[in-house]
This record gives sequence, structure tokens and C-alpha cells, in this order.
Amino acid sequence: MSYSGIERATEVFLHAASHGKASAKKVFNLTDETFNRYMRSVKEEKGLTLPERSSVLEDIAGKYTEAELKAIANGGRIIPGAGKVPIVEFDGTHVKFGCLTDTHIGHQRFSVQRIEQAFEEFRAAGVDFILHSGDVTEGMSHRPGQIYELDQIGFDAQKSEAIRLFGQWTETPIYMIDGNHDRWYIKSNGALIVKDICEALGNAHFLGHDEGDISIGGKATIKAWHGEDASSYALSYRLQKIIESLSGGEKPNILIAGHVHKMCYIFERNVHAVSVGCMQGQTSWMRGKRLAAHVGFCICDAWVPATGGVSKFSPMFFPFYA
Repeated sequence: MSYSGIERATEVFLHAASHGKASAKKVFNLTDETFNRYMRSVKEEKGLTLPERSSVLEDIAGKYTEAELKAIANGGRIIPGAGKVPIVEFDGTHVKFGCLTDTHIGHQRFSVQRIEQAFEEFRAAGVDFILHSGDVTEGMSHRPGQIYELDQIGFDAQKSEAIRLFGQWTETPIYMIDGNHDRWYIKSNGALIVKDICEALGNAHFLGHDEGDISIGGKATIKAWHGEDASSYALSYRLQKIIESLSGGEKPNILIAGHVHKMCYIFERNVHAVSVGCMQGQTSWMRGKRLAAHVGFCICDAWVPATGGVSKFSPMFFPFYA
């Protein structure tokens, strides 16, 4: 076998060793015969053989990325039917992250200057990542008159503007879930606008519909939450009810919530919960419902000890008054 041939065989071998035989054959588009020939070549040339493992482990290794496998190994949860849990690495016990929600890109009450200022503050603070809790775009709801409030109309226009804006942030990963406004496109024609936005950005990751988790070093979990409920009579009540609805084994250490355009922080059932506010000014619909908009964004600091959990937590809200 030529040098290039043994190098390819070695590449296939290394992938199979970490992700399993099935994944290697799929990724490299190999027949059983070609795969086995590669394995024989590696054994003859380098004396290496694939480790034996059960069919269950083979199946798991073939379904997840290296980062996701690491999250599982470190205690990150992969819940059937929910988004996969990416793992975020950081040095030491302190992590800092920027929080955005309800940008509603496409609506006239969204401000490009606000999100650019948020990015400036995130850079100055040196955040490890950005978390967006849904309603990235405004969508095209059936509410009468809503179309007259848009400055980007339709899927392509709103997606392109979101890609342009979030493309200005290249320093760290961005994690996003979608919200009820984003899902208008799913309900109307099956389009996944937030997933498409993330795939167009090299550093963005789609966590799921309405909620999604990320694991901090396998020691603590942050849950992004959107929901389709309404504002509560007291700012803290909605956060309390969300936390009450989660069973003990599924509670995150930190909950970052969107949807109701309110800012609030509480500590309930050992969960640090932040309702982040919004990046969209009060709309005529909100004014008609006598609902205030807490316009702004957050930077959160969390201290995660080696034993797991969150030992200290500090949210800082940056409000816009105009």
C-alpha cells in the first residue's frame, strides 16, 4: 500500500477508534470490505487493532460528536426528544457569559445599535460565550396589522439580517434556542429559521425548540428557556412556576429565560433564575395590553467548583431607557 493509502487507512482507524466502526464507514463512505482492508493495513504497518466494545457503545459513539461524548462522560445529560447538550470548556472555576433574548429582528422596534452596544460590553467583559433565549426573529404572525410594523418582511430578509448582525460577533461561541415568533415559519411552511441562522454562522449552535441545555465543564448546567405562556401578576411568579415544573433530576443550576420581555432574578429550589428582558422596544400590542418592556441584556458570572454546582452567581443587567 502506498504512503497516501496507509495515511488514509490510519485516518479511518482513528475515527473508528473514537466514534465506532459504523460511523467511520458512513463518514468515509466505505463498504465493509474496504473498511476491513484498511484495518488489516493499519495492523500490518503499525501494529494497531481496534479496541473491542459492545454494540451499545458502538451505537452511542456513532451518534454524537466528540464534544457531546465528552459532555456525556462528564455528566452532561442527553434527554430523549430534547436538544443535545454541548459542553463548554473554560479555565478555572469562573465562567462569564452574555445573555440576550427577544431580539425580534425584523420588527421596527428592534434596534441594531442596541445589539452592537451589547457586543461591545461583551467584548469589554471578556465573556466566554453568548446565550440567546429565543425569538431571534419577529416572524410573520397572524396578528392584524403586524406586517405594517416590520422592516424586514419574510423568511429570507429576517434570516439574512440576523446572519449579518450576529456575524459581527466572532470571538466566542453563540448558543441559541428558538421562540414562538421564530416558530411561525415552522408552523407556516416547516422552515427552521434559527437553525438555519446558526448553520450559516461558523460559531453559532442551535440548542433546540423553546429550551436547550449547555454543560459547563460537566459540573453545572445552564438551561435557556422561552415558553409560550404570558406575563404573570408578579415578575418573580413566572420563574417560580417554571422551576416548580421541573423534576429534581432535570433542574438546571442556572435558568436563563426569555419571552415575556421582563428582567428579574430569583433563587428558587437551588436554581439561579434570570428573566433577561428583551432587545425590542415596547410594541403597540404590548402597550395595548398594558405590558411594559424591560429593554436590555445581561452579563452573568458563575463560579463552578470542582465538586460541581454553582457556588456563587452574579447577574448584571444593562438597561436601555430610550
